[in-house]
Amino acid sequence: MSLKKMEKSGNSKFVDPRLLSNVFQHILSRRFADAERSIDELEVKIRERGYSEFASGFICALKGIVLMYRAGEQDTFISKLDLNNASMLKRYYREFLEHSKNKLHADYDCGYFSALAEFVHFALKNVDKKG
Repeated sequence: MSLKKMEKSGNSKFVDPRLLSNVFQHILSRRFADAERSIDELEVKIRERGYSEFASGFICALKGIVLMYRAGEQDTFISKLDLNNASMLKRYYREFLEHSKNKLHADYDCGYFSALAEFVHFALKNVDKKG
C-alpha cells in the first residue's frame, strides 16, 4: 500500500498536525525538554476540548516515546525500530493503525496505538523525503 493510501485510511487528526510534528522532530533531534513542552502544549489544547480516555492514551504514548528515546535502552521497541527502513515502518504503521481502530480495544488503548501510528507515519514520511 502506498503512503498516500495509508494516510487516507488513517485516524482523523484530533490534534494540531504541526504541533505533533514538532513533538516528533524534537524527539528525533534528541531535544527532549522541547518535546516535553510540546506534549504539554498538546495536552492543554486537548483538555480545552474535553479530555477523553482516547486522548489520555495518546498523550501517555507520546510521553512514553520520549522516555524510551531518552533512556536509550537496547531492549525497547523504539531502539529496535529502524527509522530508515520504509518497508518495516509501513508494516508497523499498518499494524498500529489497525489496533487504533479496533473496537475490541479500550479507548485508552486505541489512543495509545494511534500515537504510535502517528510517530511511525512521521518517520515514514521522512524516509520518503530522503529516498
